[in-house]
Amino acid sequence: MPFDHIASYDSLLTKSVIGQLQRKQVWRYLQRVTPQFRGLEILELNCGANEDAMIFSERGVNLVATDISEEMLKVTTVRANQYSMQNRISSQFLDPESFDETVFDKKFDLVFANFGGLNCLHPEAVKRLIHNLPSILAPGGRFIAVVTPKFCLWESLYFMMRLRFRHAFRRNTSRESVVQLGGVSFKSWYYNPAQIARWSEGRFKVVRKIPVGLLTPPVALEAKFQKHKPLIFRLSRWGRRLDSSSFFSGLADNFLIDLQLK
Repeated sequence: MPFDHIASYDSLLTKSVIGQLQRKQVWRYLQRVTPQFRGLEILELNCGANEDAMIFSERGVNLVATDISEEMLKVTTVRANQYSMQNRISSQFLDPESFDETVFDKKFDLVFANFGGLNCLHPEAVKRLIHNLPSILAPGGRFIAVVTPKFCLWESLYFMMRLRFRHAFRRNTSRESVVQLGGVSFKSWYYNPAQIARWSEGRFKVVRKIPVGLLTPPVALEAKFQKHKPLIFRLSRWGRRLDSSSFFSGLADNFLIDLQLK
């Protein structure tokens, strides 16, 4: 099935020190904006191996985890059974590129797409998805996505210092990029915060844009910094001072954008 190989990325992110630091930052934000998790109805797009589903379920939400990969949905079902979360977590096939709001029989308080879920979609699919989301959101509902931008300051500086200028600006393209992961090639697109905000105009208001992983090396470079974990943790602590700064949202490894239904 398409995107089954994304399991490799999800596993990498889960086991990665830098990936876990980024995930914790996202969850700090979620805890601030949704202090009363219990009872919320949440839809997760491109759920992957569902590290987030387990965290959501522990906080008493009802979660519909969706993915285009049958393998990922199987992982979700197994993990829900393993942690006795069958009553709170359900899994469902959903292709965001052909999003059909009629497949759901309820409204959601939050639609969530973590770490590159939108980057697997071409621009027209992202615009169509944002256009259709209001039909499944409850009044005042939110769409929160963590997206990989067109520019990462850390990545660019790293490659420029090594005179690898082609790699330094590899993300800065409007075309699809071919990404190698676990020996498999797949297509990806990069988006800036301003693009997502512009596509949401008229339907959503932008609550917040924040950088995710601004001062730490990007996840893709973690292997280069295996011997420098104390430095990574120190940089992460310093970066927390800038967590809420929208100015830097387009410069980090990822960014979070929080949209609220008008």
